[in-house]
Amino acid sequence: MLLRLLLAALTTTLLISAGVVRAAPRDVSALPRQTAAKHATPVPPRPTAKPPRPTATPVAGDTPVRLVIPAITLDQPLLAVGLDARQVPIVPKHNVGWYNLSARPGAGENVVLWGHVLRFKATPNIPAPFARLKELAVGAQLTIYTANGQAHRYVVTEKVWATPDQVAYILPQGRELVTMVSCIGAKTIVAGSVEMSHRLITIAAPAP
Repeated sequence: MLLRLLLAALTTTLLISAGVVRAAPRDVSALPRQTAAKHATPVPPRPTAKPPRPTATPVAGDTPVRLVIPAITLDQPLLAVGLDARQVPIVPKHNVGWYNLSARPGAGENVVLWGHVLRFKATPNIPAPFARLKELAVGAQLTIYTANGQAHRYVVTEKVWATPDQVAYILPQGRELVTMVSCIGAKTIVAGSVEMSHRLITIAAPAP
C-alpha cells in the first residue's frame, strides 16, 4: 500500500510542487565550601579550549551529482531527495532529484531520478528540468557523474506510459538501470491543481 501511495503522491508533488539537549543544573548545595587563604596568590583561570568547528557531512564518492543528456541539451545537478514526514516524494522545484533510497550508479541496481515537466507560476523564466524528456528517443545516450568524478554512461532502451499506481518501475530490478520519472498525458484540474493522467517512465541501461 505504501508503494502505491508513493507514486500516486508523486503525481501531485511533481506538478505543484537536532534538538539541543540541556545539561541538568548542578546541585552545589551539597558540595564542601572552600575558603581561600588570606594572602594566597590568585591563580589565573585556565584558558578555555575553543570548541571544534562543525564539519559538513561528507558526500559518498559514488553519490550521483550530475546528469547530462546531450540530445535534449540537459545538463543538471542531481539533488539527493527522499520522502517527507507524510511519505510523499520530495521533488526539487528546478532540478532533477535522485531518489536516495534507490541505487547508486555502478551498484548493479535501479537508479531512480524524477523531475518536473511544467514551470512554476512564480518562476516562469526557469524551465522545468524534465520538460523535454518526452523528446528523448530510444538509443539516446546519457551520462551520470558521481561525486568522485566517475562517469557512468547509459543508453535509453524503453519509454513507457504508466498510470500512477504502476509502481514496479521504481523498485529494484535486479540489474543496473536508470529510471527517469516524469509526467505526461492529458491535463486535469484536481483540487485546484494541474495534474496529468500518466507518468512517462524513461528507462536506460549501461552503454556497451
